[in-house]
Amino acid sequence: MKKKILYIHHGKGLGGAPLSLLYLIESLDKTEYEPVVLFLHESDAIDLYKEKNITTLGPVNRYDFPHTKIWWHRWFHVHNFIRTFFDTIMTIVFDGPSWLKKIKPDMIHLNTSSLIAWGIAAHRYKIPVVWHVREPLAAGYLGIRKTIISWIITKYATQIIPISKHDAKPWITKKKTTILHNPVDPLLFYPAINGSQLKKQLQIPSQSPVILFLGGISKEKGTDIIIKAFKQLIKKQPHAHLIIAGSSLLRTHKKTSFKQYLSPSYHYLQYIEKLCNNLRSRIVFTGPSRQVPELIALSNVVVFPASVGHFARPIIEAACMAKPVIASALPPLDELVINNETGYLISPDDIDAWTDCLEKIIINPSLAKNLGTKGYSISKKFHINTYAKKISDLYEKTLKGTHEQSRTT
Repeated sequence: MKKKILYIHHGKGLGGAPLSLLYLIESLDKTEYEPVVLFLHESDAIDLYKEKNITTLGPVNRYDFPHTKIWWHRWFHVHNFIRTFFDTIMTIVFDGPSWLKKIKPDMIHLNTSSLIAWGIAAHRYKIPVVWHVREPLAAGYLGIRKTIISWIITKYATQIIPISKHDAKPWITKKKTTILHNPVDPLLFYPAINGSQLKKQLQIPSQSPVILFLGGISKEKGTDIIIKAFKQLIKKQPHAHLIIAGSSLLRTHKKTSFKQYLSPSYHYLQYIEKLCNNLRSRIVFTGPSRQVPELIALSNVVVFPASVGHFARPIIEAACMAKPVIASALPPLDELVINNETGYLISPDDIDAWTDCLEKIIINPSLAKNLGTKGYSISKKFHINTYAKKISDLYEKTLKGTHEQSRTT
């Protein structure tokens, strides 16, 4: 009999977390497992999942409790903290039990560390929980929230899956912890893909070198860093272009609400707009894109200039397509890039070094090819087939352990 697995996803965009989850679900043996995905919010990912004939439910319209280095509630986010605290309580008491009774899953797979309410709710109904940790926890101010979330995951998870050694630190000594890097489907990302048509559609001259940043407008992912480096680069290489793909496009109008004005993201957006002055003819903002393989194919180098270290799917996708990469010298990026072999690891504060490495790659095709070839040679460890076998074994272990426990009780 098939085992029903309930996947719970927290985000609104079409980023690395929903794509990684999609690849995981597609790799499952559908004769053994019945996947169901519950979304907390409306998301571009919902349509993508439906296109893949994956059962989707929701949205629940409840917020999770984020406390990662990518996003956590600082002192000036008091209103957000109150909202998420309220939604956490409501999920534990009402929404969680309601959805679990309706779906009746054999197992729950949480797609981020912030879904603590769902872990607690699942435990109340004795449903085993596989808990994915996709980003490092934030230290916060006093470390209280980090300690609480680490303890909740340790207590209520049946299995913990950090996506890197760096993310695994709070649980590295626990027997229930298994480190699994995010996977890439080699049938979607491979060196023979041609991006020339897309390059033409983006109105970039065929001979112009292209730097690709798949991070949208994000302070944590380093949008300002790559724009600063690119601004210096075009003084030496005036035909170069920068593609920024991802969410949070520049504003199309100037009207601003008071609430927006108080948002740090609004001020960062203003900062990016100023940095882009006199560069608009050389920077292409694509918005969220489903043509990531083609974007990588048309690029000379893929960059990930993060100011906060976290797993970067574009780095491993580039490796599968034999493209050189440049990333910030931060963990866990140092688990994905071999410095001076598959690309370069550079301090996010050293704009001059970023500029020099960008120029070094785009003016030296043989260097770019050697870096890309080396990356491709080690990319197999990220292939979805290897990952699928490990996930399947982990699921079997989780369900078997729960079945044996129920028999003894």
